[in-house]
Formats: sequence, C-alpha cells, structure tokens
Amino acid sequence: MKKYRTEFTAKKLTSNAGLLNLGKFAEKIGLKSMLEQHITIKRRTNAKYSPADAVMMLIMGVLSGAKHISHMAILRGDSVIRTLFEWDEFPTDRTFGRLFRLFGHKNCHELSEVEALARKKVWSKKWFGRVTLDMDSTAEGVTGVQEGADKGYNPKKKGQKSYRSLLCFIAETRECLHNWFRTDSAYSGNGVVEFIKECFQRLPRQVWKVFVRADSSFFNGELLDFLEEQGSQYLIKVKMENLTGLLMNLSWRKARNKPGIETAHFMYKFPGWKKERKFVAVRKLINEQTENVLYPIPEYELFCYVTNLELTPWECYTCYGKRATSENWVEWCKNQMASGSILTQDFWASSAIFQTCILAYNLMVWMMWLNVEEGFKQEPNTIREWLVHVPAFLIHTGRQWIVKLPREYVFKEQWENLECSISSRGFT
Repeated sequence: MKKYRTEFTAKKLTSNAGLLNLGKFAEKIGLKSMLEQHITIKRRTNAKYSPADAVMMLIMGVLSGAKHISHMAILRGDSVIRTLFEWDEFPTDRTFGRLFRLFGHKNCHELSEVEALARKKVWSKKWFGRVTLDMDSTAEGVTGVQEGADKGYNPKKKGQKSYRSLLCFIAETRECLHNWFRTDSAYSGNGVVEFIKECFQRLPRQVWKVFVRADSSFFNGELLDFLEEQGSQYLIKVKMENLTGLLMNLSWRKARNKPGIETAHFMYKFPGWKKERKFVAVRKLINEQTENVLYPIPEYELFCYVTNLELTPWECYTCYGKRATSENWVEWCKNQMASGSILTQDFWASSAIFQTCILAYNLMVWMMWLNVEEGFKQEPNTIREWLVHVPAFLIHTGRQWIVKLPREYVFKEQWENLECSISSRGFT
C-alpha cells in the first residue's frame, strides 16, 4: 500500500448524488407543493421550517439510508445536496422531533391524502386495470417508553412492547397502497373492514377489478360481505376455533402427482355470517408415528382458505403462496426504509414518521416503475447502492451548476436513461 496523508479540505463533494434524481422526480409530481397545500399545521411567520420541509428532508434522509433521526447528519453535512435542494438551513435532531410532534390525527390523515394524490399523478402515466391487493399485519418492537406501544402478539419477541401496523400492497407495482400505524394491544383483526374500505377508496380510478389476498387477520365475515358487494375476488387464510377438528372430518382426495398431498373443499357458514361460503383445504403429510402403535398414525400440516375463486384447492394453495412476496415488501419497508424504527415518545409523531418512511419507499418504487423500461426486481438497498450512493463533485461555472460523476461509474447508462426519462415526463 502506498503512503498517503489525509486532508479535510475538499469542497462540494457528495456520496448521495442519486438523491438528485429522486428529488427531480418528486418535483415533477409536485410532492412538496401538495404537502404545503394539504398539511394544515400552522407555524409562526418567522419559523425556519415548515412541516412540508421536515417531511421532504426525512424522505431524502430515509432514501439515503437513515434509520434514526441522528442519521439525518448524513444530509446535514452534505453541502452538495443542501445546495441543489436549496436547504440553506437544516434542522437539528431535536428540531426534527419537535416538528413531527406538531402532527396529530388530522394531520396524519392529511399526509395520507397527499400520498393518494401523488399516486393519482403517477398512475395517470402508467396503470393496471386489474390489481392484486396483498394485506398483512406486522409488529414493530420498541425498547424505550413510547406512547401507544403495548404488549401484544409478537411471535419473535414475546412480551416485548410493540406497535402493530396494517399494510396493503399492490402486487403489480410493489407500492404500499395504504397503512395504519397502531398500538399492539389492538387485536390484529380489529378495524380490518374499515381499513380495506379505505384501501378501495385509495385505488386509482383506472382499476376496475380487484383480487384481495390476505392472512388470517383479515378472516372476517363483514369484510367478505364488503368484497362481494364490490364484485371483488378474494383468497383469505382461515382462522377459527376447532378448525383442525373440522378439517380432519372431511373427505380428502389425493392430489395427482403430488405424493403426501391431499385436498378437500366444502361449504360452511360461520356463526354470524349471512350465508355459507366456499372453503378449500390442503394437508401435507409431514410424519408418521410408528412407535408403540398398532397402525401408523399420520401427522399433517393443514392449510385452509375461504375464497370465491373458481380454482382447485391446490391452485388456491399455490396462489396464496405468492403472497409471501408481499412479506418481503413489508421487510423492505421496515428494515431498509426505516418504517417503524424511527420513533418518538409521541404516538402521532411516530405515526407521521412511519407514513413518511412509507412515502419514501413509494417514491422510489414509482420512480423505478415509471422510468425503467425493463421494470425492476431489486430491493431498496440494491437500488440505493447502485443509483443513490453515487459520489459526485459539484461545480458552478457559466451561470450553471454541474454535477460531475466518476468516469468509471458502473451504472452510467442506467443513470443517463433514468435522468432522461424523468426530465421528459410531464404531470398535470
């Protein structure tokens, strides 16, 4: 290794040049102006920062990799990003917390409405008529004393205080359509009917057919009534008492060319339901007890779903298995986009930050979906490493700013195509 010395003398350097494309895309859809128009928090005329400023700064911080308010120092010390985003002043960590504590229930709803308006603009350029909504619930554990955090069902860390969120993703685009940030003392199934109604309200008008795929938290007769009224298809995992006993008494048939697999279907009216519905079941042989018994006793893994799809039980099982992809998206939002990890002691402040992190995730998804012709399969961390964490040097000459990227930048072609596509797009 050659000898060298270190000097902290270079100016106008950044390691997050890719935020400029995300910022340009956000500007194209008018995100900041929508935040300014719809978030009704009033500040004094001499206030340095507006709630819209705080939301935009946090979005860019999360996209650069921040997972805690203290990580906003990444942008606070980035003179290139601050210059081009026109952030002459940048809040301290304490000021960020104070700004988000201004949010209440009403303002969190306003933030959700801004996201819906942004989606409307994005979907005006590219859309699907048929969509799949993947529903999920997830727990975010806490270690401090946060308002609203409580002990609930947390299979990974039993007894830990948590928040429990409901999330809905559009499978065709990977975006998060809607989210609820909730205390973990709330049973997972509470409010699912209201939640899914809000999901339908947020669907772009171009959507004319909806298929809902959900875990057992959404097994609810009133919810099924609503979906049938909307003319929607559904496939929902079943959760009820004595399910095992009910399934073991069915007439099972061996699945063709699938050793150890048996299937069944039946009609059943759950107590309190208006009518009976179609159930499908699959059981997998996982073991046979042979010791100290006269005949082998089989042990099964059971799967049961309620559905209005015209599919065989095995086809329903396979279709539901595709929902596992949405669990990856939940993990992306939580672990790669800081949803639920940036918390304050105030519940509504934490909720507003949670929604901002989801908005940051959607902004990245929308940008890639609209502007990358071959689509994208990468997770946020990969996109961040390829197209966000890019070193650059900023100069000002001839009355214009120039961002100089490395000559050997591996993803030069992808950057140029992305930049050109964003620049050419117009939104009304």
